[in-house]
Amino acid sequence: MTEFEKAYQSYALRVYRFLLALTGNEQQADELTQEVFYRALVHIGRYQEQGSMLTWLCTIGKNAWLSEYRKGRKTVPLETAPTLSVPGPEAAIMKRERHQALRRAIVKLPEDQRDVVILHIYGGIPLKEIAAQRGKSESWGKVTYFRAKQKLAQELEEFK
Repeated sequence: MTEFEKAYQSYALRVYRFLLALTGNEQQADELTQEVFYRALVHIGRYQEQGSMLTWLCTIGKNAWLSEYRKGRKTVPLETAPTLSVPGPEAAIMKRERHQALRRAIVKLPEDQRDVVILHIYGGIPLKEIAAQRGKSESWGKVTYFRAKQKLAQELEEFK
């Protein structure tokens, strides 16, 4: 088994879950996961071992998702979480609108803040690791994340 096959076996499911959280769409997450590993194979020479392979792959995935989002290939999140009671149509519409507003607000953030939010929240990558990959301190990661959360809260004020 090649090193690339080992990396795929180790990280494909986590990258898929990360992209599923971003897109809310299983088919798009699957397509983006394939794109991530294609780009990783093509650009393996760019991988720097200062961060983890997962962080690098999630960054590729985040960039692929942003590219799709900007091209207008936005998806409506799937309502995958099971509920005990069936919400009315108004509640389902409001939930979908909140998800879409959050995605729009994240895309509007400055690049550093957007990257930290996407990798930390959707990828579950620790702030310390995100900061290290960028050659910054852990406190930079915490401050950047805090400021991004403040901006998102202001942007989403109407959905409270």
